[in-house]
Amino acid sequence: MRISLKAVSAAIIVAGVAAAGAAVAVEASEVSLAYADGYVGTDGQFHAWASRSEAIQFRADHIDQYRAWRHDDPRHKNDK
Repeated sequence: MRISLKAVSAAIIVAGVAAAGAAVAVEASEVSLAYADGYVGTDGQFHAWASRSEAIQFRADHIDQYRAWRHDDPRHKNDK
């Protein structure tokens, strides 16, 4: 069986792109509060969502930790 270098290269590229698209989900235990634009981790730092789908999934699974505004929205400065 003869496999061309182009075919092997294409397979490696496709596998790499597929692996890069598989994001690791944020664990609820790592989140103090989640916002529309990201979340404050247990380390006290703000982290942006890796993708919109990650934010949507977190909101669906952990609505009690989610706030539907941006973390720096001045209208919600004192809201928790």
